[in-house]
Amino acid sequence: METAVKTDRRILRTKEAIKTAFLNLFLEKEFERITINDISERANINRGTVYLHFLDKYDLLDKCIDDQLNQMSSSCILAPLKREKEELVGALSAIFAYLEEHIIFFSAMLVNQRTVMFRERMLRVITELIQEKVDMQGINQDMDKEMITHFTASAFVGLVEWWIANRMPHPPQIMAEQVWKLFERNDIQPIAQFQRGS
Repeated sequence: METAVKTDRRILRTKEAIKTAFLNLFLEKEFERITINDISERANINRGTVYLHFLDKYDLLDKCIDDQLNQMSSSCILAPLKREKEELVGALSAIFAYLEEHIIFFSAMLVNQRTVMFRERMLRVITELIQEKVDMQGINQDMDKEMITHFTASAFVGLVEWWIANRMPHPPQIMAEQVWKLFERNDIQPIAQFQRGS
């Protein structure tokens, strides 16, 4: 049993080394110019080890995107449930904290505009999170739900891009509070229920 645990940890460490090497290369040069040899050399492993875990660099990119976006969407549920404003600020703060913690990945994907696919998938994840919780009562009752969710998600993703491109000029908590104020000031309240279960 202990050997299996050690093997599992070794596999996880190897996969993490491959992903880190790939993302660092992604910051340095165009995706098309990155080779499996580049990745294996940077990760200090042999070429065959990369192929044990990933089909090719496209599969590696795909898995990196999926892993990060799934973890990011899960992170917003971790903030404690309190009043509406505190719930939303807590959820937003958790997302910005996650982005900050994984800045190498998000910088590589967003700042250099090297992959439209990532931005589209991030937008889809944020849109789904918002759409589940949008409140169609009050100020939203005469609005198109799809329009509200897409507008809010697009604004949020654009803000994330700005934050990362400008080297995170504010900490996650401040970003969360500022986003809340923008929503409040403009009477945009589609994600006041952001963290509550469906």
